[in-house]
Amino acid sequence: MKEAPLPRMTTSTSSREMTCPFDQQQLAHAFAPLMQGSGTLHLDEVLAGNINTIVKLAWNNQRYGLRIRTQETVYRYEPDLVKEAFVSQLLSNRGTDPQDKAIAAVFAELRSAQRGFISHYPSVLPVVRYFDWSRQRLPHPYCIYEWVDGAPLWDIPEPELYAQTGQTLAQIHDVKFSAFYADFPSVGVQPVSWPERFSAALAKEAQGASNRLPSSLVEQLQQLKLPAGNTVRPCLVHNDFAPGNILVRDRQVAAVIDWDNAVIDVPHLDFVKMKYWTAKDTQGELTHHPVLFAAFVDGYGPSGREMVSSPVFRLYEILWLLRVFNFERSKEEQGLPRAPGYPAAAMYEKHLRSILYQ
Repeated sequence: MKEAPLPRMTTSTSSREMTCPFDQQQLAHAFAPLMQGSGTLHLDEVLAGNINTIVKLAWNNQRYGLRIRTQETVYRYEPDLVKEAFVSQLLSNRGTDPQDKAIAAVFAELRSAQRGFISHYPSVLPVVRYFDWSRQRLPHPYCIYEWVDGAPLWDIPEPELYAQTGQTLAQIHDVKFSAFYADFPSVGVQPVSWPERFSAALAKEAQGASNRLPSSLVEQLQQLKLPAGNTVRPCLVHNDFAPGNILVRDRQVAAVIDWDNAVIDVPHLDFVKMKYWTAKDTQGELTHHPVLFAAFVDGYGPSGREMVSSPVFRLYEILWLLRVFNFERSKEEQGLPRAPGYPAAAMYEKHLRSILYQ
């Protein structure tokens, strides 16, 4: 059986100077299942992130984003999945009693298919129309979604919008699980205990920081004690919940983007980046903003205040600060520049010192 002819491609006059890493035939091939071989694709612009290349295109008066995981060597989560395909299923059934075995069956179907259309469009996500990690049409995993116009939250630092963002996070965390899992393929199949999961992550980062931090801080890390029992229920965690991934349009939260890092963990984890990267200061660098962070926490609901003052939150602060410290120090050691707006490694060391010596 022959495939339908590829859609035609044109390049818009508004296309940015950045060169697209894929030729027009590859882009048309990626869109062919969605377009069913008809119409003309207009290439508009190309955006580059740390992990993904995003190609903005238009077809039949609708703009789309083609999100391609081009930087696979630095991606540290499941290599052959497009998380939005799984998250759209989870969010469509949020608020129900956790049924890990049923979720496992749905996930297994997605993993077996490797590509397909998405019929569930939760309001939290951009409308994702197609996903493919088979590497047959493109050499990298990709998805196609309806383009979302909007500004990142950090460009509109208003308490009302941060409160809305807290409400949005509460909706995400309403997807509950019966157990913790190391990754999405393990859901309903191979649970892990929370102490086991957290201890392994902490040990990895502490080892990476052992020759970079003062010995006094390393000793403090070695003396950390985990709670005797963690009673927090595991849930869907975005794991990159920060103002740059929250899009705002018409004074409303329009979408939460960049789900590559999504995990099953405790909800506390999604508060950490928002605390330390709440908004940009007058020099354009991300920093903690007490008023905006308080609006975000209160918007989440009554449990928000309890979480950010709990021993579990303190542990996740330490874990995250270690992780980002190692990342930024590694870049410094290699002579690589920091991403604009993000603090240097010394700032995370300062925060670590403050927490460990409380």
